[in-house]
Amino acid sequence: MENLQTRKAETHPSSPELLRALGLKEAIAINIGCVIGSGIFLVPATIAGHLHAMGPIMLVWVVAGFLTLFGALSLAELSSVLPQAGGPYVYLRESYGKVWGFLFSWNDFFINKSASLAAVAIAFTTYLGYLVPAIGHSAPFYQPGWTIFGHPFTFGWSQLVAISLIALVTVINVRGVQFGGLVMNIFTSAKVAALVFLIFAVFFSGKGSTVNMLPWWPESWSREMTAAFGLAMISALWAYDGWIDVTLTAGETKNPTRNVPLALIISVVAIISLYLLANIAYALIIPIDEMPNSSRIAADVAELAIGPIGAVIIVAGIMCSTFGTVNGMALAGPRSIWATSHDRVFAPALGKVHPRFRSPHVAIIVIGVWGALLTLSGTYDQLAAYVVFGSWFFYAITAVGVIVLRKKMPDAPRPYKAWGYPYATLLFATIAAWFVYNTLVEDPRDALIGIGLLILGLPFYYYWTRGAKASA
Repeated sequence: MENLQTRKAETHPSSPELLRALGLKEAIAINIGCVIGSGIFLVPATIAGHLHAMGPIMLVWVVAGFLTLFGALSLAELSSVLPQAGGPYVYLRESYGKVWGFLFSWNDFFINKSASLAAVAIAFTTYLGYLVPAIGHSAPFYQPGWTIFGHPFTFGWSQLVAISLIALVTVINVRGVQFGGLVMNIFTSAKVAALVFLIFAVFFSGKGSTVNMLPWWPESWSREMTAAFGLAMISALWAYDGWIDVTLTAGETKNPTRNVPLALIISVVAIISLYLLANIAYALIIPIDEMPNSSRIAADVAELAIGPIGAVIIVAGIMCSTFGTVNGMALAGPRSIWATSHDRVFAPALGKVHPRFRSPHVAIIVIGVWGALLTLSGTYDQLAAYVVFGSWFFYAITAVGVIVLRKKMPDAPRPYKAWGYPYATLLFATIAAWFVYNTLVEDPRDALIGIGLLILGLPFYYYWTRGAKASA
């Protein structure tokens, strides 16, 4: 089977290669660091606004968590068969053809990683506003009346801080995967410590009450409730998003056939546990009907449970968390663009590797610039909606690639085989398909924007692949 390294040797014989410098610890840190960012500190308030009972709220987090776990089990097998940089791009390319891999990377560039960079950077400024109120309350510097994706173009202190943050992590990751991995280790440890500290602080504060969790279940479950559950899933899945990111760095991971599957499974199980405990902690302090009014729910819970000083500690931890996530996205995200460009199905310049730092520096810079532009438009929730719809479509068809490749490549070595095959994979794909459909019906505007951006990529695909054939 032709692999990415062979293609690289044929098309870029003299270019430097990516460096295998990440161990299991770094791989786990990347995945946890990319997932636990801003979501768990913000979106529980949004979910409570959709679902007004504790039972459905917890069910959303459980369903989203197990959906993520089933997806991780499927991608763990794919990563063991195809341990190459680019992750889902490589799996889709081998399962369905280059055009599907290209569309994943196009979505990653225009929507997923860039909008995620913007959304989490905005979340960083949201919590910075707790410590520096002038940032959160100051009027924008500039509002020319333009729009991006239909939302007003705005430039103020929040956008300036968010853009500066993206610029910093761009520089960090251009300097190489070893440096980026070290930063991930430090900030992932900080964010997990902050979340665990908040959970234990609530449980042992003596200020929590189970009465706040009432009502536990709605009096009846209607069609409107089902639709609300689907919309709440957008927020929960956004909080879990990033679980595939370690597969993007497989080309730079030591012993990837072992370490990438292990990192996927260990990180997802740990994240599910932390998220469920965090939601219980929030509900013990803030009544369900008051949660939607909390724009910084983690900080509000910390202040009520342990006072202003404790809230400052938690906010500092959350800022470490969001910083680490933005760094993780800048580390992992550009790898799918780099791999696609190496196959000559994306802009060739994005496939370059820095001769000194051995990083895909052009791809990192371009995603950083586009992410910075996206901070100028839309709110946190709007950017998250763009990310989730397109991403979960690709996650679903990527998982089904496990079944496709078992038929196309029956003799390929499989150091790890997906647990529950094929039932867990099919369940994951089915629920993900329902979620995508429900989003299209209930939130058509943002979903159609995502679909439109995907279709916009097809002319570029045919242009770049035709150029590659002409130069071959």
